Amino acid sequence: MTTTPPPVPDLITRMERALVLLAYFIELDGDVHLPMYEKFEAELTALKAAADARTRARERLALYRRAGEGKAILSRNLSLSSSEGPLPYLGL
Repeated sequence: MTTTPPPVPDLITRMERALVLLAYFIELDGDVHLPMYEKFEAELTALKAAADARTRARERLALYRRAGEGKAILSRNLSLSSSEGPLPYLGL
């Protein structure tokens, strides 16, 4: 009988869990873990900012797709048709 492994949590969730664990270690051992805690905290802030930026970019792209050619980038050669793949004119 084979079982599938549980899904791996995303990096933001893992960083949040690591911060809780580090907070526990700080309570047990004192300030020795504070530098790592601060580093993880800064990394978590950066990960959340990047996730927010990706969300905003997706929302902007969805708005452009709904608005059609009359908004944002105007070019007769550009198309957001899914038949051409994801944004071929941007090299993506």
